[in-house]
Formats: sequence, structure tokens, C-alpha cells
Amino acid sequence: MVGISGAFGEAAGSCDVETVPPTIDGGEVTDRYRERGVTISSAFHAGMATDQPVEAADGGLVWVWGEVYSVTDGAGARTTVDPAESARVCARQYSEHGLEFISRLDGEFVGCIYDADAGTVSFFLDRLGARPLYYWSGEDGFAFSTSVQTVPLVPEFEPRFDERYLAEYLYCRRTLGTKTPVEGIEQLPPATVLTYDLESKTTEQHRYWEPRYRPVDEPLSYFTRELADRFERAVADRTSDDREHGVLLSGGSDSRAVLAAADEPPTAFHLGDGWNREARIAKRAADAAGAAFRLLNRGPDYHATLLERAAPIQEFVGPFHTGHALGFAEEIDAEVDTLLTGLYSDDLFGSWSVPQATLRLPFGVQFWLPFERLPSTTADFVANQVAAGPTRKPAFLESKPLEDVLAENVRSRNGRVDYHGVDYESVEQLSLSSTLYPITNGIGFDLYSALQIAPTRNPFLDRRLVDLALSMPLKYRLRHDPLHRAMAKFDSSLAELPHASSRLPIEYPKAAHVLGARVTNQLDKLGRSNSYRTDGPWQDRDEVVRTDDFVGRSLEANEAVGRRLPGIDMDAARETYRRHRAGEIDAAEELYRLVTVLEMPLTERVVGE
Repeated sequence: MVGISGAFGEAAGSCDVETVPPTIDGGEVTDRYRERGVTISSAFHAGMATDQPVEAADGGLVWVWGEVYSVTDGAGARTTVDPAESARVCARQYSEHGLEFISRLDGEFVGCIYDADAGTVSFFLDRLGARPLYYWSGEDGFAFSTSVQTVPLVPEFEPRFDERYLAEYLYCRRTLGTKTPVEGIEQLPPATVLTYDLESKTTEQHRYWEPRYRPVDEPLSYFTRELADRFERAVADRTSDDREHGVLLSGGSDSRAVLAAADEPPTAFHLGDGWNREARIAKRAADAAGAAFRLLNRGPDYHATLLERAAPIQEFVGPFHTGHALGFAEEIDAEVDTLLTGLYSDDLFGSWSVPQATLRLPFGVQFWLPFERLPSTTADFVANQVAAGPTRKPAFLESKPLEDVLAENVRSRNGRVDYHGVDYESVEQLSLSSTLYPITNGIGFDLYSALQIAPTRNPFLDRRLVDLALSMPLKYRLRHDPLHRAMAKFDSSLAELPHASSRLPIEYPKAAHVLGARVTNQLDKLGRSNSYRTDGPWQDRDEVVRTDDFVGRSLEANEAVGRRLPGIDMDAARETYRRHRAGEIDAAEELYRLVTVLEMPLTERVVGE
């Protein structure tokens, strides 16, 4: 696995310091740095990183996993840099500005600076924590990794599962903020610098940025122009190097916007099951942009492949099947050097992260109205989270209720709110920012799995776009679709093509797309047979589990491990699986979360005999 792991202190030379096995054999460059009291292992995609560590002017050693795309100086001027030179860029900036340099960077990265003369090591993250860092600190020293599964086990550290946060993952399909299900392992908050003193064995943290929603009084046309301009520049920054780029293309609008903004069209990869509606529309978009198109056919056993490949690289963020492209890692790697995605568009410019008023109709039909309904108290926020769509109450989970876990992890003082160890300006800001700050609060494993295939670049995470989103009135996000309007500015031919969910041209009003998606969804249900295949982007996981016995095999193979997990009733899990296979209930989502945990090597590490 690409990433960095290490240990500092007395036990650094006696514990195993490794990154997890690579997803693609032969596709990584690995190295190990060792001296008294320090061991660091690193793995980077071949051809995409300079030799690391890089030495700064004062002798400090710098490692960077991820990429920096630009540096902004004190006057606000922005300079684009080669992402493959990220470690050298950081070393130069550190020499000139000290640790304050981090606030100047735009990119997705985690870095480590070891200063032997000062006896300190500092870790830093990008604004949103797009590359996580997990760590343990104690009398034996400091252990860290960019994977929660490979934090080195120093002698003093005896890992145990924390039932609360293991339950939180099974309830929410992720753990939140700085918390992990392993006692003693914390995640570094986003936009944070942590410094560990090797002599005193103490840590200090400093946050250099936080999201603050400050809407400005400008018309929608202003934000449309700004979004189009900033997005084009963000894509240009991420495709300026002389490398082969690819994009994970759906039949929707987010990844299509990448095609529309790119000067040279990247190769388009589409995951599908034959030429369904989603694939046909994606192909039309690729053709309109002049991009090569690759249809990657999944088949009925694809989720079984994903479970096997996802297990070593899971981060308690999303179930295994949301590592959508892992099954085609070799095919993608053979054609391109980097991957582009359209991830996080809806978090920033759509309605995904904005609590809305709802209209409930008979037969379980629900419409979200274009008016925000932000919580005013932490109790309101917790209630909204418990009622959110991704939450489940698995029959096999015997733990405290989700509302209790969330309530125990939210604190309000002097108007500010701490949620799972991450500080926010207010409960309203928490509500608007929690899905992106940190990014691991999201519900999908797609980003973290793609990182193991190729360097993955997400234009929507550009700091100029984040700043724009924080200034955009919510009414524009709820009543219009700024991205659709922006796309029409840089490629009208792509905006004229239909969206696969609504079957309407992208350029149509948002209300039409909302209604069209609802009608299309109902028509798809009427026309469906008992098949895992759909006309949308994803397989029907309920039918996948009824078609293939891989979940049953996992439950059986991991029976003993499952019985040692706190709060898990394996007999109830087997009964849930039986009832699902018999068609009595639909519980694939809950079962997917459980087998994700059962298959992780970390689980055997913690509770295995």
C-alpha cells in the first residue's frame, strides 16, 4: 500500500514498521529509514515521487504522501508546482518559512518532518484531511501510519477494540472525527500540525485553518462564473504534468465536469454491467469530449473480488464495496499514470451536506424541499444524524444506541462545538462542514481505494473551490445546480446530454432533475427482475448477496474472530444472513459492514489468538 508508517522512541528498532501489501504487484517504490530511535517505512507509486526523505536546508528530513499542486505566497500569488516534486517543494518551503509554510499549500497530502538536532518530529495534513494520519503516543514513544491497520505495535501498546466506535462504524458505516475503533489510536484532525518531542515524549497540536461559512451577497450568475473559472484552473493544475491521465466517469454530472474542463481529454473508465442506461450515457459524454472510453464489465462475482482486495486497505470509512474500482486496478494502471475524480462536488455545491426541510407523502414517498433547516443545538444535530439515510440498526449489534454514542462525543462551550475531537465554530458550521472536515467523515471508501491504484486527484477539493463554497448562499445550492450551469460555460455539448438518473439534459433546471430522478427510479423498480444488474451505476447488493454466497463464506471463515468482537452476536448475524438469502429482509448493507470488519487483517491482529 502506498503510504508511510513509522515509530519514534525506545521501541522504534524493535517493532514491525510496514505498510500493507500493494494492490498492484510491482507498482510501488519502497524505502526504509532507520537510525537510533527512528524507523520509517514508505511506499510510493513508481514514477510519481522523488526520492524520499528530502533534506531541508537545516538538515530536517521531509516525507510527503500525497501531492501538492500549488503554493501561495504572502501576497496571494499562486505558483503551480509539479506534484511529483511535492516533498522537495515542502522541504524548500519549510526552510524558508518554518512550519507556517503548510498554510500556503494547495493539495491533498500528509507530511512528516524529522528534526534530529531539535529532537522533534512534526506531522501535517492538508486543510480537509484528504490523506489521514493515525497515531499512538505513550511512554515507549510515538507510532504512526497513514493506514489505521498498520500503526506499529510498540511493546507498551496492546490494541483492543473500543466497543463504542466499533458500533459507530456498524451504525454509520464510518467512524467520525479523530476516533477509531482501536483504543489508543487517534486520527489527526484536518488542517493540523502535530509535533512530538522525542525527549519529553509530549505532543503539541496547532490548527492552521478551519471552515467558516460566510455567504456573500452576490447573484447566482457571479457564483456560476466563479465556479466555472476556478474549476477549470483546478483541473488544469492537476493535469499540467506530462503524464497520462484517466477519469472515473459515471453517467452523471460530477465526473463529466472534469471531462468538460480538461484541455486534453483523459481516458474515461466506466464501471458497468453491459451497456445499460448509465453506460450508454457515459459513452456519449466521452465521445462528445473526444475521450477514449473503457467499459469495465463487473459480473456477478465482482463484490467478492472487492471484499478480498479491500480488506488490507480499509480505514473504517465505508464498506468494502465502495472501493468501486479495485477489481480493475491492473487494467487502469496499465493505461494511465493518474486518476481524476468528480468526488465531493455535491458536498460543496449541491444539497448533500445541507439539512433540508422534508415533505413526507403516503407510501413512504419523501421529498426534500429547497429550504435549509440547520440545527440550532447539539441535541438537534445528533437527532438529524441518527435519522440520516446511511444509518442502520443491525440486528446482530448488541451495543449502546447510536444516539448515545454521538451525544457522548459532542461538546458545546462558548458557542464552539467539539465533535469526535474536531473543533467547529458553531453547531451550524458543524452541520454544514462535517462531511468534508475531515473527509474521513464521508461514507464512501472510493477515494482511499483509488489511491492504491494510482495517484488520485480530486479537483473539487481545490482550496479556491472550498473558499467559494463557503461564500455561496445555501439557497443557490438547494434551488439550483451551480455545477450544471458552470458546465454549460466550458462545454455546452456535454451540458446538453442527459443525466443518467433523471434522463434529462444537464442544463435543465434542478427541480426538473429532482422530479425526473424520482420518476426514473420508480420506473426502474417496476421494470426490475430479481437481478443484481441495474440501469444505474451500481449493482443491487441485496441481489448480489442472494446470487453469490461470498458473505456466507466470510461469516463462516471468521466465526471465531467474530465471537471475540465486542457487541457482536454472531448467531444473530448468521440468522440475518439466512433471512436475507430467503428474501424475508433486505440486509446486505448491514452484512457488508460486518464482513468488512471481519476480513480486515487488523481484526485478527487485535482479537485473534
